Amino acid sequence: GGANAISGSITSSNLPTGSVIQTVQATTTTETSVSSTTYTDTTLTASITPSSTSSKILVIVQQGMDISANTNSQYAGIRLLRGSTVIFDPNTENSTGPITIGMNATGATAVRHRSINAFSYLDTPSTTSQVTYKTQGRPYVTSNSGNVRFQIDGATNDQASIITLMEIKG
Repeated sequence: GGANAISGSITSSNLPTGSVIQTVQATTTTETSVSSTTYTDTTLTASITPSSTSSKILVIVQQGMDISANTNSQYAGIRLLRGSTVIFDPNTENSTGPITIGMNATGATAVRHRSINAFSYLDTPSTTSQVTYKTQGRPYVTSNSGNVRFQIDGATNDQASIITLMEIKG
């Protein structure tokens, strides 16, 4: 016997469920400071146009963050939106405020914590129109000069945040 040949071109319709159809990646190094408890865009965003309404979009985020306050605790949160709809918000489970990341240093006169937050979310937008994903963030404590800064790893160094969108065949 010989090798089996596949006639015609390989299209996404020929691929098995779970195959990656396309990948989009975007980065930002724009330092964004949020000193209000209102969720604010972090400038990390990317768009993708699904090829099928049954496709899933795997969203992967890694975002540099610096939280600070002249008090003994500070917390901050990041949430993920598709368009204007919040689709992933890890903070809603805790009534004391957004705790995607935080620290409590009892008795300290000031706190600062720098980190790279990473999370993923599998979305089913059910559309073939372009969809835009973005993150928003906010601090929990705004008194005592409390804030959260994104795309920063220190006092002056910008740090790239990355969002990756992968269309997966449904």
